[in-house]
Amino acid sequence: MIRPSLILIALFSLIYGLIFLLTPNFFIELSQAEHINVAWLRNIGASISGILFLGLLLIYFNPSKNYDLFLIITITSILQTLGLIFSRLYNEFSAKKMIIIDLTIYSAIIVSLYLVYILLNYTSIFKK
Repeated sequence: MIRPSLILIALFSLIYGLIFLLTPNFFIELSQAEHINVAWLRNIGASISGILFLGLLLIYFNPSKNYDLFLIITITSILQTLGLIFSRLYNEFSAKKMIIIDLTIYSAIIVSLYLVYILLNYTSIFKK
């Protein structure tokens, strides 16, 4: 159950990451945000694709040697999620359709909490 869920999160992260990286204007139009956000969206898209997708894919194929990587992915996910929450609380998003931003934040919260859940309850999959 846990290993297949890593693939699911990895694929979800790949889709989200590639939308931000390759088609940031799509997300900007969807959320009706200002176009000055393109560079930031590309940057976060590269981060999501690289860290979450590739990292979780590596862990899926070889969990016993990747506890430290999973810890870094989990911490990074939490920090990115906290950044989104902070920006939302302080009205730093330029989007007019805040529901899109809120859905992004909710999905980040769910992923982060699930990664923490795995870290706390399934460390045995990382043992050699």
